[in-house]
Amino acid sequence: MNFKKLGLMVFLCLAVVVGVLIYIRDNVVEKTEFIPDITDLTKNYLAGDEIEAAVAKRQEPDIKPAEVITTLQDGSDKVALVFDGMPERPLAARLLDVLAKHNAAAVFFVEGENVADTPEVMKLIRQAGQEVGNYTYVGLAAIEKRPVEEQLREICRAQKAVAMHDPLTPNLFRAPRTVYTDDLLKSVRAAGLEYAVKENVRFQPGHIHDLAAADAYVGTIAKGSIIAIPVSRPVEQKANDAAVREEKPAVDMKPTIKDDQSAVIPPQADLATELDLLLTALERRGLQAVFVNQFRKIHYIPADFPLPQPKSQGGNKQ
Repeated sequence: MNFKKLGLMVFLCLAVVVGVLIYIRDNVVEKTEFIPDITDLTKNYLAGDEIEAAVAKRQEPDIKPAEVITTLQDGSDKVALVFDGMPERPLAARLLDVLAKHNAAAVFFVEGENVADTPEVMKLIRQAGQEVGNYTYVGLAAIEKRPVEEQLREICRAQKAVAMHDPLTPNLFRAPRTVYTDDLLKSVRAAGLEYAVKENVRFQPGHIHDLAAADAYVGTIAKGSIIAIPVSRPVEQKANDAAVREEKPAVDMKPTIKDDQSAVIPPQADLATELDLLLTALERRGLQAVFVNQFRKIHYIPADFPLPQPKSQGGNKQ
């Protein structure tokens, strides 16, 4: 066999191999594109069916507003802790360790968007025996001022994000800087939640540096208080392009890394250390942190609601 024939045979073999590879690429690999990427759950977080059901329920004439859990009035030595926003994993682990150290209970109100992005943090909270609540999909502030459709969308999407990673669906609702009007509470109920939580104490990170400061702070807290501890920054306004916003969460719009607001937690603050001091001071005063769902429920009256004036007594002159 001469070199020309050998070269021709090698060329033909290479041509056959290349042809087979091209055929596999064009007729096998590309034809399997119908197989869904099970790791891409973006569309599931849209919660279309849940929102549709909530809209129908919200339109029922006899729908009742969700009840509001607020301060405990029985004089018992209890307080409740709620965290507003889902912490990043390192901070979450430290906060959970502090809660376990003090045998304290808390509810972490999480943004659905952050759950979708880092579900392992929510699972960590659950595994530690703490509770999870609905903080809307993006941590949207003043949600009572939003249209009903947007209220339902924010709440339902947060519910769906949690439900996709945890068998226990949240039953408690909060939103930043929000007034619990009857209209909003009806939306909360329609979205499948029974209770909204109204705090009476707002903890400000960065102000407790030692036990003396913690003791002084706790001295101002009444028994039966609900103490809200901020973790993430509220979203004041969502992206203008609603279609893009609903289709896929934008990285630069996640509530924990929104870059157009100052931080809720000052850079110099160590929230886990402050929580340790706070719980130590509460214990020194004989107060135990319990789950907020142990508190009694009342029908909430908005702060600007006109209250009836006491009748003047006869014979009393002003």
